[in-house]
Formats: sequence, C-alpha cells, structure tokens
Amino acid sequence: METAKNPRYYFDLRKERKSAAKGETAYTPATSLFAAMGAALEFVRGMGNGDLAKGREELVNNAELCAEMTRAGAKALGLKLYASAPAAALTAISSPDGLDSGKIVREFRESFDAVVANGQGEMKGKIFRIAHIGYYDYLDTIGILGALEHVLAKTTGRTVEYGAAVKAAQEVYARSITDKGQLVGA
Repeated sequence: METAKNPRYYFDLRKERKSAAKGETAYTPATSLFAAMGAALEFVRGMGNGDLAKGREELVNNAELCAEMTRAGAKALGLKLYASAPAAALTAISSPDGLDSGKIVREFRESFDAVVANGQGEMKGKIFRIAHIGYYDYLDTIGILGALEHVLAKTTGRTVEYGAAVKAAQEVYARSITDKGQLVGA
C-alpha cells in the first residue's frame, strides 16, 4: 500500500486508514448498497425463521431444487444443457441449432416481461441463462418453464409439446417433497 505506484482514487487505502482512525470514511460510501445488503440478509434470515445460518442453507437448497427442476424441464423439451457439472445459481441452456439465443431472450422479455440472460463473450447468441438464486421459487420455476415452451414454439417455428417441461419439473419437485417425508398428491 505504501509503495504501490498504480494510480488510485477510491482504492487509496492510505486515505481510508487515516479516515478510519477518525471514525469516518474517506469518500461517501454507497449507502444504497448497504441498505440492499441489509434487505437481502433479512430475506435470508426470514427463510431460516430468524436464523441467518439456517436461512443460508434454505436459500442454497431452494436454488438447487429450482435448478434441478429447470434442467429436467429443459431436457424434456429436447434442449441441451451447456455445462456438464452446473452450479445451482443458474442453468445455461444451449440455443437450438441455428437460433441466436438473443431471440429467445428478447421473446421472454417482450411476451412475458421475464428476464432471461443471453450468453456473454464468445457464448453470446449460443446460450441463454435462467437464474435460480435469491427471490426465486417453485412458482417462478414453473412459470419460466411454461413460458419457455411458448417462446420455443414462437422462435423455432417447431411444434412444442406444451406441458412437457412443466410436468418434468413438477415430477422433480414431487420427488423432493416425498424424499422429505411430506405428503404429495399423485
């Protein structure tokens, strides 16, 4: 820190150290980020009925379940997953052959006001991504998969078996509830 020659402004830790000694910050902090972090932590704490650590575990478990549901739905529609060992935060799905994934992303936005992300960098136009972490649950997953069926029908011009993705996702969900020993309908 003392010998660095790189130009810096916000990351001048010497100024921050001086200010911290006086109980201040060198620059105006991004208070909106602190407020957002507080709200996010309250959401996670709520998932754990007041226990932040339990809430974190519930958040991860929920993301894993939504991811498994989404992947089952995508496969039921004949789509290929991009990653062979995906993380729970999102599912990257390869666009059908000959279709720019930007058209899928745009159709989600225009028809359903839904946010699905395009690929980035060299994967732009080749994959689209569906998130699973945060304020995202069973109904969001079922909704996005139902919308995906319509989006694919419109963007590919091919016949889509409506309900196939939703059914596959519901089967994953039903198995997860059964595994927890809870009653599930047929």
